[in-house]
Amino acid sequence: MHILVTRPETEAPRTTRKLEAMGHRVTIAPLLRILTEAPALDTSGVQAIVLTSRNSVHALRNHRQLASLQRLPVISVGRSTGEAAREAGFTVALEGDAGGAELAPLIARHFAPEAGSLLHISGEAVAFDLVSALAPHGFTMQRAIVYRSVPIEHLPGDVTSALRDGTLDAVLLMSPRTSQVWCDLVEASGLSNEARSLAHLCLSQGVAAALNRLGPPALKIAVKPNEEQTLALAASLSSSSADKS
Repeated sequence: MHILVTRPETEAPRTTRKLEAMGHRVTIAPLLRILTEAPALDTSGVQAIVLTSRNSVHALRNHRQLASLQRLPVISVGRSTGEAAREAGFTVALEGDAGGAELAPLIARHFAPEAGSLLHISGEAVAFDLVSALAPHGFTMQRAIVYRSVPIEHLPGDVTSALRDGTLDAVLLMSPRTSQVWCDLVEASGLSNEARSLAHLCLSQGVAAALNRLGPPALKIAVKPNEEQTLALAASLSSSSADKS
């Protein structure tokens, strides 16, 4: 299968290696550019850092407060983000296996609000409001934005050619924002009909919902909103294709 990987430059090569190991052909076209920020972070009274994306970890690698941040335990939304945090020198105390909605009750079971506040380090857009979800449990959470995502202006030439030639089989989409940009770009290129012929491999229901105006006929949504289950969609796509041949 020929799969279009739309992840940012920090993550696309890693995802590509996994897909190629599964036997897929991959074209990389990051639809969002990640702009890192380094705000001063107030960690007084903070008992743990919450990380809900690998991009947050990448943004912290060169932060001037990295050493002090590494002394705090990390709560990770999933295995992939936890892996990145460990590689960056953090200690992961709690790791979820899905999205923010599942992470909130997990935090409430394993942490005590009286032990201190939580610091959610994230991008400007979040898929789930952890602050509101944890408030009824007595937790205080502050959010620090360490990166912003900026959409590219045009589809790369090799992607438009592949769409026109019908050589792409699927597109991998890992965030609602990426889905929105994908729709914008294929519409601007006059390639909506060609895009609709692809299988859209979506991290979550939210990612799929952002594709409504494109109306792709083949939506595949991960059982759980994590990288492992999203890549498993590619494997199921290959199996289905093999069964039909």
